[in-house]
Amino acid sequence: MLTNWKLVVPLLAVAFIVASAEGMPGGVVDANMNLQTTRDALQFAVVEYNKRTNDLYVRQVAEVVNAQQQVVAGMKYIFTVQMARTSCRKGDVENCAVPKNPAALYQCTFEVWSRSWLKEIQLIKTDCKP
Repeated sequence: MLTNWKLVVPLLAVAFIVASAEGMPGGVVDANMNLQTTRDALQFAVVEYNKRTNDLYVRQVAEVVNAQQQVVAGMKYIFTVQMARTSCRKGDVENCAVPKNPAALYQCTFEVWSRSWLKEIQLIKTDCKP
């Protein structure tokens, strides 16, 4: 069987370009913070982080530095955020906003694993640095 290389080579080039533009399956890609699922995953991470701290005051996201996602057995979200301490005590977070000029910001990376079909979400990694 003879292959017409004049047709095969351009098709392979197009396939490579499309694959590169969309990201490799299972690879880490930028997450869309406009999607409710992405915002929910970040909110879950912040709530869990606050549960695990000994501070009496709530910490909130001041700025999202980077948001990524990866298809695994579900979806893994990786957030790098600037966090700030609020003036709200834990348990009193009804309308708790980040101060306009927070005194001290620190950076956290959160990894959240979501398996929506099981209605399961976990904070699998927290790494915070001043």
